[in-house]
Amino acid sequence: MIFAGIVGAGLMWGWLLVLFVDQRPNRTRAQPEAEAEDSSSKFVRYLNAFIKKWQTERRPYLNLLAVTLFTSWFAWVIYSIVGATLLVPFFIASIIAFAVHLIWRQRLRQLQKSRS
Repeated sequence: MIFAGIVGAGLMWGWLLVLFVDQRPNRTRAQPEAEAEDSSSKFVRYLNAFIKKWQTERRPYLNLLAVTLFTSWFAWVIYSIVGATLLVPFFIASIIAFAVHLIWRQRLRQLQKSRS
């Protein structure tokens, strides 16, 4: 039962990563925001600047960094709950779901372009 849950989590995680990564740049997405207070730490200011830049520019290295950060965190959660042996099926399921979903979205875009 745990194995099925881990594989299901990997499938959902891979599916969600495509939604996160496979987006077109959107310059109007970020709203103007008040500057961070001087009392906030240097890390918080850096994180706020990173998020603001990620929301407006969508550079590939920012997507890769964000995906790596979030996947590492999620893998750590799985590791802390069930151990290291079940990380392998999680990553395999994530990669398969990511690839299938990415291919599916690209084919949908191609069909939409051919119909226009």
